[in-house]
Amino acid sequence: MVLPQRVTAAADFNMLPPVVASAAARYQRLKAIEKEHLALMARHNLLADWSDEVTATVLAARERIHEARAAREEFRAQVREFVQALRGANESLPSVLRHTRSMIHLLESTGAIAADDGWLEAEVLEWAIEEFDGALSRSLPGDPRQAPLK
Repeated sequence: MVLPQRVTAAADFNMLPPVVASAAARYQRLKAIEKEHLALMARHNLLADWSDEVTATVLAARERIHEARAAREEFRAQVREFVQALRGANESLPSVLRHTRSMIHLLESTGAIAADDGWLEAEVLEWAIEEFDGALSRSLPGDPRQAPLK
């Protein structure tokens, strides 16, 4: 007979679904492109008359912003599902954050995302806290955030 063993957080996530890795990679890539386009836009005096070049730069930046926003929403939805699954298993917030950090480190170690000095990890941990708090508030009776709309 083999006795069940407790698995550590790092061992829980030795493989991520491709949809998570893809969403993370897409978000990180489009966020970098958005940043480049915003930097290009910032080089222009937007208070002066807009030349065709300025207009094209601003419109291109706008498209990149929308693409990055959509990628952010897609990746955040994956994080939301991840957090909800852990909440469904009655995991505590510190445990959820450990698992989320493990997920980010695995994405980095597999090359799905590039290391960025912890900026993406910090953003994703913030999302995890918000999703955890949101799930908690939705489950508490009498929470004012649950008040019906009038």
